[in-house]
Amino acid sequence: MATRASKKKVVAAVEENAEVKEVKKKTVVKKTSARKKAAAPASKAAAVKKVKTASKKAVNNYPNAYLMIDHPVEKETICGSHYAVRIGASNDGYVEISFDGGEWQPCRFGGGYWWFDWTYFNIGDHTIAVRLMDPNGSSIIETTPRKCAIC
Repeated sequence: MATRASKKKVVAAVEENAEVKEVKKKTVVKKTSARKKAAAPASKAAAVKKVKTASKKAVNNYPNAYLMIDHPVEKETICGSHYAVRIGASNDGYVEISFDGGEWQPCRFGGGYWWFDWTYFNIGDHTIAVRLMDPNGSSIIETTPRKCAIC
């Protein structure tokens, strides 16, 4: 049978061990929640920054307007005789596209994206720009030109 002194030592050791475990758990939980809180805004901020750098400033009447060329990606090489350009845009108007600084052409909407079926293109380097137009025909936002190559 254990003596009173040995029982006290065992109880003290168990209590001390429990406190250490509690402290460790609290520390881990705090670190985990701090990581989650820090990671979420950073990814949203990165997405917003990406959209802002992909297009010029929007008109004040459309503060949530966005526009970006999804495909082709920057410096992509396209092979073939047809390519469907995919454009992501807000629902503030309609989208037009221009190749190599030329005439603006209307895009079609389908499946949640704006599309342009690009055919009869020449081999070589090209630039693609798109703009979002309001219903009155004024430009809301325009992307910086996207470079691509045709093989």
